[in-house]
Amino acid sequence: MYPTKILHSILLLTLTAVTALSQQVAFKSEASKTALVAGEAFSVGFFIQSSTDSYSIDEPMKYPDHKGLRIVGENRSQNVQFVNGRGMIEDGVILVFVGEKPGKYKIGASKIVIDGKTYTTKPIDIEIAKTAVAAAVKSTQQAQPVFLQSDVSKQNPYVNEQVGLTVKLYARDLGMLNRKRNFRQGKLEGLSPKMVKNSPETIKQEMISGKQYFSEEIARYYVFPQKPGRIEIDPFSLDVLVSGTYGTEVYEIKSNPVVINAKALPEGKPASFKGAVGQFELNTSVDKTELKANESINMEVEITGSGNLNGIIFPTINTSENLEKYAPKKRDAYKTYPRGMQGKVVQENVLVPNFGGEYSISPVEFSYFDPEKEKYITLKSDSIHIHVDGEAAPLDKDNTMMASINDHQKQNTPSDRFQNTVNEITNSVPQGKAGWIWLTGGVLALAAMGLVIMKKKKKKMNDESTIHPRSFASSFAPVAKIDEPINPPPISSNFVKEMNQELEQLKLLVHAVEQRDFFQLQEQILGEAVMKKTGIDLANFTVYTAVHRLKVIGCNPSLIDEWQDLINKAKHAKYAFDPTQQDLQATYLRTQKMVSEIIHG
Repeated sequence: MYPTKILHSILLLTLTAVTALSQQVAFKSEASKTALVAGEAFSVGFFIQSSTDSYSIDEPMKYPDHKGLRIVGENRSQNVQFVNGRGMIEDGVILVFVGEKPGKYKIGASKIVIDGKTYTTKPIDIEIAKTAVAAAVKSTQQAQPVFLQSDVSKQNPYVNEQVGLTVKLYARDLGMLNRKRNFRQGKLEGLSPKMVKNSPETIKQEMISGKQYFSEEIARYYVFPQKPGRIEIDPFSLDVLVSGTYGTEVYEIKSNPVVINAKALPEGKPASFKGAVGQFELNTSVDKTELKANESINMEVEITGSGNLNGIIFPTINTSENLEKYAPKKRDAYKTYPRGMQGKVVQENVLVPNFGGEYSISPVEFSYFDPEKEKYITLKSDSIHIHVDGEAAPLDKDNTMMASINDHQKQNTPSDRFQNTVNEITNSVPQGKAGWIWLTGGVLALAAMGLVIMKKKKKKMNDESTIHPRSFASSFAPVAKIDEPINPPPISSNFVKEMNQELEQLKLLVHAVEQRDFFQLQEQILGEAVMKKTGIDLANFTVYTAVHRLKVIGCNPSLIDEWQDLINKAKHAKYAFDPTQQDLQATYLRTQKMVSEIIHG
């Protein structure tokens, strides 16, 4: 018994849900225009949308508040639209308003009760200007049986704020909408445009200046002002085929020009602000926080929201020393919807720790301007801590030693010692010892000059013997190991044979699907050749030590630079997102030539 009741209840709820979903009742308001001039008429429609006409109106709609605006007409409207292949019945009333004085007005929310549920429309803001030029243009257009009209959603936006731009074709005769040809976009100078890919176009009925028109949206854009001040959007145009005395004739019709007065962004921009305008959120993440030295970390910086996503500049990522950053890759995942540009942009970064230890990625900071709140907002992520297993970074012994020497020299420089001696001699004058002052002073002066000359010479020698460059993915090696005597073993024929075999394998990988295998083997070949040439073992091998040893044994500087360039690019390409930027055949030939010169040079 109970199971039967439960089954009936579930069936009843299911049928109720299906009925509710099938009805899909909505109540909306829509204005023909929101920016106009004094004395110009405009219409606002209040429509019930439903997939069926079986609903019941419990309380009819009342006129909304419209202070300062006069109602000059009322028409009933009913039509059927097909949205995404599904028929929707639209039933409502169209009110025609006139504003006689310039200013900002509001058409209030309207309410209606359908099947016991209250539906409310959103208020509509109307801006009326006092300029009569645009009114003359529009009134001339709207006197025609067919005309093209451009409108913007906002006439006074901020720089980089998204503004809707629509182009509509109006016709008294429905058949005229099927005779349009060759739509031509006007110039959008001073704007960064993004066109909306509309869903199936719909034809509507609208009241324009007290007359009924059929309308069709020809194009919709979201434009972003790039500079403050007046920006004029040129007219759009298209051709209409009209039947005449001598057959079908082509007439060009143009839309009205539209003016945007863009406002400069206010003062007080944060240091991390790079031009983002809209509403955004910031997220950062890494794929792992524990790894081994020389493994890669994938870090993503994600900015989500709505606004000028096409112009987002990502914030800088600050990392610990010895945590290498590779060139980032940007990925766009946003779309331009009828309600605006929305989605996200993602920056993918590869980080590689050179040594073991604890690393830290500093918080990422991103600022944007919110045009609705009219203020700057700064977002900040959490810092990320990474634990890396492996050998710790070696201390820079030269720098430590030089620092102690410098401290000692600062405390006891030759000039200080000379000055102390002069002070002693000066103090001895009152004691009658001035007879030998000049002789002693001359000797001391010559000694001081000698010390200065020796110091300069020693500094020059140190500068000439010190090598400062840091390789792309390696760190400084201990100085003691670099300066060990170099007695590399002779290169055997077996080693040459092994190199040739590896080069043949590299040649096969030129056309491999996974190109990282090519770069990994290339790096191995270049490293093995130089280790054999210089006598460096694998434990002490870095790009820095290899370059130093190659210079010591007298290799050609251009050969050393070429080798360093090849191995650094191979290291980079292993971790890059898109390694196909290199010509692998040319890279193989360079590598082959390089190995031959190192072995036989």
